[in-house]
Amino acid sequence: MRFRPSVPWLLLAFLWPAPAALAQFQYSGRGMGTADVISSAGDNSPEARYKKAQSGSNLSDWVRRLDADDPAKRLDAVKSLGESNDPKAIDYLIQAVNDPDPRVEAKAVDYLGKLHAADSTPFLIQKLFTVGTRDKLRQRIVMTLGKIGDPRASRPLLQYVSQDMNPEIRGAGIYALGELADESLRQDLARFSEEQTDPRLKRLASEALVKVSTRQQAPVEKKSPFPTALEAALSTERP
Repeated sequence: MRFRPSVPWLLLAFLWPAPAALAQFQYSGRGMGTADVISSAGDNSPEARYKKAQSGSNLSDWVRRLDADDPAKRLDAVKSLGESNDPKAIDYLIQAVNDPDPRVEAKAVDYLGKLHAADSTPFLIQKLFTVGTRDKLRQRIVMTLGKIGDPRASRPLLQYVSQDMNPEIRGAGIYALGELADESLRQDLARFSEEQTDPRLKRLASEALVKVSTRQQAPVEKKSPFPTALEAALSTERP
């Protein structure tokens, strides 16, 4: 005999929510939407951290985390400060360059270059010459000085690469000098290139000289074929 469901059973099956819908309702709780649930749970994704840092409302929280015992928290604070648009973050990134954890100090230097923080140039130069600075950090610093593009770094950077014996740091420094393209160093760079016996350094110095020589000058204003109002007035007064 074939079973035929009665009307109450059909009505019950229609009204009973689907498992997925039920799970979603139970998860959201009290009618909360998906965005509300994510917000209440605390979204810690990189995008959310970026939005928090960009708003500037949590700058003080990230600054406090720079003094945390856990280096992972300090690294997270540096990332958030570096991704923010708050000019005050530059000072704290400079402070983080002195962090005892190599990952934290390296990331702080990278962000200073990314932000073209010219205010950090004197500090980075001092850090470059400071005894005890790690070679890997020195290499990062010279590259960062090239990214920042502050001409104040040109002369000290040339002085440093002339005396440092690490070929990796010297090569990075010469490349950075090419990025700075300071015309006042043209003769010094040429002399430096001639004195080099390492073919790699010699090539980098030659490329830096090319960058300095081909540095884009301010465009020369072309004279218009049409006379100005003053020229037209003067031409009418001439006999």
